[in-house]
Amino acid sequence: MRESKKQNSTKTAMPVTPHQRPVILYVGYEAHVPLRRRRLDGILRCAKSHGWEVATLAALESDPATVRKTIKQLRPVGCIVECWYASHDLPPAFFGAIPVVYFNPPERRAWREAAAVACDEAAVAETAFRELSAGLPPCYAVVAKDPTRRAPWARERVAAFRACCEKAGKVCHVFPELNREDDDARLRRTERWVAALPIHCAIFAVNDPAAKLVASALSAIGRPPPLTATLVGADAASIPGDARHTPDLSSVRIDYEHSGYLAAKIIADKNSHRGAEAQSNTLSTYGPLLVERRNSTRGHGRREPSIMKAVEIIRREACEGLTAAKLASRFPVSRKLFELRFREAVGHSVLNEILHVRMTRVFDLLTRPDFPIGAIADFCGFDSDRELRSLFRARTGTSMREWRQARR
Repeated sequence: MRESKKQNSTKTAMPVTPHQRPVILYVGYEAHVPLRRRRLDGILRCAKSHGWEVATLAALESDPATVRKTIKQLRPVGCIVECWYASHDLPPAFFGAIPVVYFNPPERRAWREAAAVACDEAAVAETAFRELSAGLPPCYAVVAKDPTRRAPWARERVAAFRACCEKAGKVCHVFPELNREDDDARLRRTERWVAALPIHCAIFAVNDPAAKLVASALSAIGRPPPLTATLVGADAASIPGDARHTPDLSSVRIDYEHSGYLAAKIIADKNSHRGAEAQSNTLSTYGPLLVERRNSTRGHGRREPSIMKAVEIIRREACEGLTAAKLASRFPVSRKLFELRFREAVGHSVLNEILHVRMTRVFDLLTRPDFPIGAIADFCGFDSDRELRSLFRARTGTSMREWRQARR
């Protein structure tokens, strides 16, 4: 119901009258892509706090003539432009005095001074490396589905992941790129490449489509993850029914909602007196939120039913004060043996899994503006507010209050 209301509020693109509220125009929005939905959620949240409406133009409607006509009708207070899917060039000069912010602007002269919101790609790769390294793999690999020549974000993720491996003194196998290749040929080549990887290699796919490609190749050669390889993608496109949905693949979830909020906030600053000096060359960054753990990183040991049962118990009861000792007591083995079997099967410790489930819940509650921060520790199973505050700052570099305020 909530989503339906949001969609209805953005589909009306009527000429502005003195009785209507100001409008932000979002160019290049695709309703079926999860990251665009999350981005739009952030734009809507910031716009609401300023009393603005949000109108959208889909990628196929982003030709200069249509955009110019829409701007004339709406007289927006600012424009936010997706360069990945915009089918025509819309440089800053096109918008004149109207404030404009870009996601993923091209590396060309006309966009050099453009205001932009960018992902911290190195942080995405580092998060994936930390997740994969929990299973103590003998080596690592990194894969991009398509050539990275025209994808700076993918190049940065590959380079950052290789740097993590080098710092840890580990070998990193890199999937070789070809510029011209159809899907079938790429899958066959991927099958040959993964077949040559060492057993239990930890693989980072720079996005979820690349992770699906690797998973298909591993299954085709009889090495489905996680039995002989662990695999993490990125973007966490986890909305069922979407073509990018990857229910069995772990993925780094990126804070796309915050990216939309940041873009709208730049527009707000440019419309205020304090934003007068920020009319150009403004760059805001966002990063990963957490890792959505699924089967592809569930270790490579024996798939014992008791351990899988333990994982389900953690998912249900982690926020109810469950501890590693209490969990181990439910199984007819010593705690030490239970923990050893759990790490072998899952790829990390019982405590790590419990804290992961709790922190996922913490982030969820922090995105609800009316939920009191002081009550989060209790709702998420922590012994004290101090324990949660310390853990949160260690993981994010900021306090919970600062994290929430940055997203208002």
